[in-house]
Amino acid sequence: MTSDTSSDHDLLFLSENPSWLLTRARHRAHQLVTEHLDAVGARRHHLRVLSVLVEHGPLPQVTIGQLAELDRADLSVAIDELEAEAIVARQPDPADGRRKIVRITDDGRTRVTQIGAALRAAQDELLAPLNLDERESFVAALRKLQP
Repeated sequence: MTSDTSSDHDLLFLSENPSWLLTRARHRAHQLVTEHLDAVGARRHHLRVLSVLVEHGPLPQVTIGQLAELDRADLSVAIDELEAEAIVARQPDPADGRRKIVRITDDGRTRVTQIGAALRAAQDELLAPLNLDERESFVAALRKLQP
């Protein structure tokens, strides 16, 4: 038998349901990031690849896919597009010639700065209703919710 408390019923109100609120916030975040990336001619997959490379440095392509949570096909397309724009370069891995190491090029660093600015603008717009302390608390809470 389940308890019949008012807090259980409150969750039936979407405005009180954390999972619903997170889903709506996720949709808004997705929309804003996509719009701001589009404005600088970038795509979400580019952002994910470049974010991994900025954080970790040159890596094997398979490792980038794992860290960016991109499947092999999407990763390959993203790296092909970034390489065509000379933002990244693939080189044989000296430890294993069958693998390719991906790195950001010198020209790519300028592009990373542009994409980073677009991402910052999207984050600022998303979090505009929160003051600095609330933003820090919100991000800290989101980190705790990660699997």
